[in-house]
Amino acid sequence: MAKVLMPIAQGFEEVEALTVVDLLRRAGIEVVMAGLQPGPITGAHSISVIPETTIDTVKTASFDMLVIPGGQPGTDNLNADSRVHTLLNDFAAKDKLIAAICAAPSILASVGLLNGKRATCYPSYRDRLNGAIYEDKPVVCDGSIITSQGVGTAISFGLELAVRLAGRHTSDAVAKAILFQSTSTSPVIWSPRLFNSTIQALVGALEMKDTYTQGHARRVTEFSLSIGAKLNLPPEELRDLYLGAILHDIGKIGTEEEVLNKPESLNRREASLVREHPIKGTLFIVGIEELSHIVPVILHHHEHWDGSGYPGRLKGDQIPLHARIVAVADAYDAMISNRSYRDGLDKDAALLELVKKKGTQFEPFLVDVFIECLNDSPFEMKDFSFYF
Repeated sequence: MAKVLMPIAQGFEEVEALTVVDLLRRAGIEVVMAGLQPGPITGAHSISVIPETTIDTVKTASFDMLVIPGGQPGTDNLNADSRVHTLLNDFAAKDKLIAAICAAPSILASVGLLNGKRATCYPSYRDRLNGAIYEDKPVVCDGSIITSQGVGTAISFGLELAVRLAGRHTSDAVAKAILFQSTSTSPVIWSPRLFNSTIQALVGALEMKDTYTQGHARRVTEFSLSIGAKLNLPPEELRDLYLGAILHDIGKIGTEEEVLNKPESLNRREASLVREHPIKGTLFIVGIEELSHIVPVILHHHEHWDGSGYPGRLKGDQIPLHARIVAVADAYDAMISNRSYRDGLDKDAALLELVKKKGTQFEPFLVDVFIECLNDSPFEMKDFSFYF
């Protein structure tokens, strides 16, 4: 039986780590999680796991592959530990398989393992792949090195690792068992209009559950697309921005209805439940191949420019551009909308709040762009036909 070692640190990305562990174990592969220290390890989104062992007790000779999940501050914590560098160099010296996802390929680059190698990573970490030949693909294999881009590609990543360790037949059997199917093999005849109708149905399901969201998703989408148009984003990016914006709150489908529709301010427990919706939305979307590329928007639209947001506490340009755009649009619409326990602000007051939070909650440039958009002629989403 093949055996895989996965070192994890505080702040690891749970979806990436646990998806890979689950898929490999389904393929009959033994996976051992090793913490940097004894006891529970808490992920970037407050999910704790208890590793089977610690990194100090690992004997590398018994393992066939090393897999490193991403997430922050998990990636930085792993990269700062010399024991992780020793593991990487030991596996590389023996030409054993080494895999990394999201921000974690930057660790491989920091010890020189990507020199001249084709590799990928989370897009905002591209400049950290020193010496690598970057490829914008979900999964990239070059010899014994396998890299992947992030949460949205975790299933494809895990299945590719299963191919390398257990063979294509076993990996395909796992993919079939979890109903994972690429568009190239899907018997469904895809059409843009059918796709958009499905998106609208998802939004409608959320609006039936959460009265506040009625019209919110469309308004956030209109605001987001107006920013995107002002930035001269190409049509394919505007389409992706549309998808991310219209589905940004889809995770609230997994939140208790009485919490979503509570007629007064939420208490601490209830607020914590609502704050889980980016993660729930990610888990909902990640298995839908046609939507997996918008996971970063759904997961990170509540991050703050200064790093004080959630769930990943990303900062500045670490936050994907589309998530930064949706954050501005979402906050503005939330402020001007009436709630059962407060009246909405008028336009000028809401814009003043956005300006006050430039550089802390929001990217300053995008706030300025949004204000320009509101001062222009009214924007209507019907101006864009590319998403139908």
